[in-house]
This record gives sequence, structure tokens and C-alpha cells, in this order.
Amino acid sequence: MSRREDKSAKIEENRCLKQVQNDQRSNKNHSKIDDLLSIDFSSLSNNQSYLNEFDWIRVRLIQDYFTEAVKLNEIARISSNLSTQSITTTLELFHMPIHITSMRLISYIKQLNEFQQLKPEDQAYLIKLNLLPLCFFHLIFIYDPRTDLYYEPNTKDPHFCGKDWNKTLNKQFHIEMKQLRNDIIDIFQLDDIVIKLFLLIFAFSNQITLNQSSECVLIDINVLDIFKAQNIFIDLAYKHCLNQYGFRKTSVLFSRYIYKIMKIQQLVDEVKHTIDTYIDTRQLSSLMQCLLT
Repeated sequence: MSRREDKSAKIEENRCLKQVQNDQRSNKNHSKIDDLLSIDFSSLSNNQSYLNEFDWIRVRLIQDYFTEAVKLNEIARISSNLSTQSITTTLELFHMPIHITSMRLISYIKQLNEFQQLKPEDQAYLIKLNLLPLCFFHLIFIYDPRTDLYYEPNTKDPHFCGKDWNKTLNKQFHIEMKQLRNDIIDIFQLDDIVIKLFLLIFAFSNQITLNQSSECVLIDINVLDIFKAQNIFIDLAYKHCLNQYGFRKTSVLFSRYIYKIMKIQQLVDEVKHTIDTYIDTRQLSSLMQCLLT
């Protein structure tokens, strides 16, 4: 073999060796990617806590704030001999259980540092926009299907009978709310932490409703501040759900929650749009009038 042929052979040998090394490196990288993609992220929740000590303190405060809000707005039963308070009209529905719940939710939200840091205009905007749907959302969790009663636990509140509620507003509203109640209970499994956190996510929602007044739409609100506040509770809820349910179930829970909340908003929006056909809103408290317009 000539010197030129020998040199060409070595060049070809080095080229082949380099190609083999590149192929091995590429296969190794693909193998790493495949390994990452094959990880079951839900298993991570069994090995670590996504909530740190500070997060748990916040969660406990959120629960305590609600307990305090209920105490601040506690009422006595109308009669000591009457365990169930009758509701015969839509006006009474808004005079009693809806009004009581709304006052407690306002007290609850006002205790939050995230709410206190918002401008007064932003605070008023969120209350007007979200409080009424929040009331119906909360009422879902104080209904006992075994007794057909609405009742805030650990209070002296009067009991309100579910069959009385069906005589108010309209039949279709109650049919859809009953289905939503069943679906939402199935989603949340009465996990008090999840319920409280999602209630706050809802409270800081900036969604636009069909019946939203032009005054509410045109108000100069700080969307970024509201979003930042809401994101704190989204983060807490997501971490808690990862701890409790794992990655896959958490993703499903969040997507189902969003749909159900939008449905509640839609139903309540329709009530607000047609409320004048049921009652004379001038007979309601100023708070209820504000929420229904």
C-alpha cells in the first residue's frame, strides 16, 4: 500500500470512528430524554411535600379567617322553638340565607392581606362582580342531602329547607344547581382546604359576565394586582392538590373546577338578568341591590 493510500485509509478510519462516537452520544441523549418522559410525576407527591412551612401557615390562617368571619356575623334563630326557618318567596331567599352568607364572605375576604393591599376601587369591583356567585358556591357545601337542609355548621343559624328553595326563582335554576352541587361535591370530596382556596381563587376572578353593568366594565381597575393576588391562591391550591391527589388527578381537578365555576357564574348571571320578574329589588338591602344590578 502506497503512503498516499495509507493516509487515506487512516482518514476514513478516523471518520468512521467519529461517526460511531457521535451516534453513541446521540443515543445516550435520547435515552435520557426518554427516561424523563417516562417519569410518573404523580409519584413525586409520595416522596415530598410541595407545601413548605410558610405555605402551611397561610393555609391555616385562611381556615381561621373563615371561622372568624362566621363568628363576626352570627345570628340567633328566629324562634327558640323553631329549628327550621321557612322560605316562601324569592324575596325571603335574598333577605335571609343569601344575605347572611354574603356578609360572612365579605368579612372573610376583607381579612386577607392580598385583598387589603388592593386599591379600594379594585376591592369594590371584585365584591360586586363575584360575591353573589360565591354565595351560591358556598351554599353548595352547607347543604345536607340526608336532611334536605342548608345549615352553616357550628352556628346558631336557622336551618333552611331545600324544598322551600325550590319554590323560589325558577325550576330550571334549581335543577342545574342540584347537578352542579353533585358534581362539585364529587370533585372536592369535602376537602375543606381545597374548598377554601378555590373560593378565594373565585373571589379574585376578573371574568366578565353577560349582565355586568357598564359602570363595572368601565371602571379603571388594576388587573395586574388582582391577577397577582389570585395567583397566590392558585399556587397554594395546586401545591395542596399535588400533595393530596398527585399530578394527574390535580390536573383533572383544576380543569373540572374551572368549568363548574363558569357554569355557576352563568346561572347566577341569568338570575341577575331576570331578577325583576321575581321580586321588587327595592325591597332588598342596599348590598343585595348592588349585587343584583
